[in-house]
Amino acid sequence: MEKSGHQKSKVHKYDSSISTTGTTTASPPYSDNIDNLKYANANFIDNSESSTQAKDALLDFQKIQNLNFEQHSKHLKPHPSKILPSTLPLTDKKSETIARASDSQLREKSLLDMGFKPNEVEGWEQIVQPPKDNLYKLLKNMIDNYIKPNVQIRIGGVTFNCHMMVLQCYSDFFMDCNNEVLIQLPEEKITPTAFMMVYDWMLAEQPLVQREGILELFNAANFLRIKELINQCWLCLDDDARFREDTAFLLYLEARKYCLESLEQLMLMRICKFFLTLVASKEFLILSAREVCALLSSNTIGVNSETEIFMSVVRWLSHNWEERKCHMLDLIRCVRFSLMPPWFLVTLTKNPECPEIDHIVNHAEVRNMINDGITYTTTQFYYGEKREDFLQCLERFQLLTPMQRQWVFDKECNYHHRLECPNLQYVTYKSFLEYLDMILSIGKDYWRTLEMAKGVEKNMQCCVPADCRKPADPNLVC
Repeated sequence: MEKSGHQKSKVHKYDSSISTTGTTTASPPYSDNIDNLKYANANFIDNSESSTQAKDALLDFQKIQNLNFEQHSKHLKPHPSKILPSTLPLTDKKSETIARASDSQLREKSLLDMGFKPNEVEGWEQIVQPPKDNLYKLLKNMIDNYIKPNVQIRIGGVTFNCHMMVLQCYSDFFMDCNNEVLIQLPEEKITPTAFMMVYDWMLAEQPLVQREGILELFNAANFLRIKELINQCWLCLDDDARFREDTAFLLYLEARKYCLESLEQLMLMRICKFFLTLVASKEFLILSAREVCALLSSNTIGVNSETEIFMSVVRWLSHNWEERKCHMLDLIRCVRFSLMPPWFLVTLTKNPECPEIDHIVNHAEVRNMINDGITYTTTQFYYGEKREDFLQCLERFQLLTPMQRQWVFDKECNYHHRLECPNLQYVTYKSFLEYLDMILSIGKDYWRTLEMAKGVEKNMQCCVPADCRKPADPNLVC
């Protein structure tokens, strides 16, 4: 009975806790109900006598649980107005909003869709716009005034501030450079003066090459590989009317400093009437043996006779015989003895008037050259007009026909006479020097008075017939 009374008190205590809250939300926790159920079941198992009371308590507990569940379900249910019928499909709220807006608003369209184009403005071409400064003029101003130069060219102790773009436009040498800010050029190849002329040529609108310094400019253009400047310089140098005779030799002397062999040969070929004036000058004596050989080997040099070529060799050798005698044979080979008068060749070895000539003509090889010359001239005189027989004779004696020179006629030359002329004089080294002295005394334009011989057969033009009737001087050799 005490146990059942204790059990009842527990139930009453439970009932009082429910009534005090007055609301369903304040019901005991679900875990407590489970504990009570476990406790009731335990009591039911342990006390068989109070099974009836236990069953009643369990039924009361289940009723309370059902009541709590119903009240909790009512609290979670949505408002009836928001519940859709079960027969309608569920729809997204955003889609429903868009659908309602489409029924009540305009169909949106952009200005581009309506045909408005921002880049098409009527009358745009009629706007007067200010002109832009010419790029070429701006660049020209920067270059001419040395604004912002980007490379330094150093030659010896001189430095030039330049624009690499200008140099690379004309020079293949600078085109091969990269982004160097300092370029050192060899002074032996290009001088500061030459580089200044080159750069001025590059900057000029219509550059004109001047005579002064043309070879220095030409040499620099070759080193820097400036094709246009090379062609322009060569066009001036190759002018046959401006560089001929005296001007050709003066250019030749200048070209020696730059080792321009092709130009040297070209200028030597343009010396004709000026040759004897050249032989009379100091410049002839300072030429090297190689240069004298090149000059005497030319077919264009103008002389009264081949005898003057031989005398020119004697003049150059006798200027410093001890040092130059080693070049004697090379120079004598340039003399064409077959073009000399036979009487001169015969007397040449008989009466040498100076030690230098004696040394020359007594050389064995030179004697053979003189003898071949005598053979050629006498054979030519013997056959006369029989050209074919003459050529066969030359072949038999292994003689060569010499190339003719550019013969000139100087009426002032006292030894330029034919063998039959009563005014004939024997050509000596002394008479040759006197002739040169006369050329020097007349002046620099004397060579212009010389006349070209008309044909090979007149290579020894002589006096007019009236002069030939003058009484012969006893010193003349006939």
